[in-house]
Amino acid sequence: MAIVTGAAVPTLAEGGALLAALDLSGGRIEFPGLPGCAGWCFGALAGDRLVGVVYVCTPVDFVLSHHGEQRAWLARSVAEIEILAVEEGFRGSGAGTALLDHAERYLGDQGVRVFVAKVDAGDMPVMRWYRHRGYRLADIGESCILDTPSGATSINAGQAHERQWRLAIKAPGQAVVRGLRGLHLTPDTLP
Repeated sequence: MAIVTGAAVPTLAEGGALLAALDLSGGRIEFPGLPGCAGWCFGALAGDRLVGVVYVCTPVDFVLSHHGEQRAWLARSVAEIEILAVEEGFRGSGAGTALLDHAERYLGDQGVRVFVAKVDAGDMPVMRWYRHRGYRLADIGESCILDTPSGATSINAGQAHERQWRLAIKAPGQAVVRGLRGLHLTPDTLP
């Protein structure tokens, strides 16, 4: 929890399922009452010391705004990087990249096809970090169209409140291209 707190992650409550998953050095967190929705927490170790964490979950509000088979497809195919934090003394060591790579590989093996993160539009180092790891950044307010077996839908960084956000998106094995209506995954790659 100290690593996450040190990264100034907003609205994170002490304890609960996240703390239990962190204490177990990574694990699945079930979302009761939300079939197919879950969170996963992984840790980076330097020796036997936890120096970084990543928490990735189903983008619940986005998934719940859909119905039927489209909802089920999105719940198993899209994951959001909610928290990625590395202890200050270990930043630049590759721990964050290792965490992200592990989460993408592990969840990709579980059927996740699209990874998203909401990035503060004013945080150039974080936007550059995601770009260097294969993520495409939407402009502020821009969406990415996802072609699902039940039709197209779009995802964005959500409502702007005090801070403006940009969507970072990666779909391994697919290209994320900019078109007239925003970003789009290449249509011939999604089954």
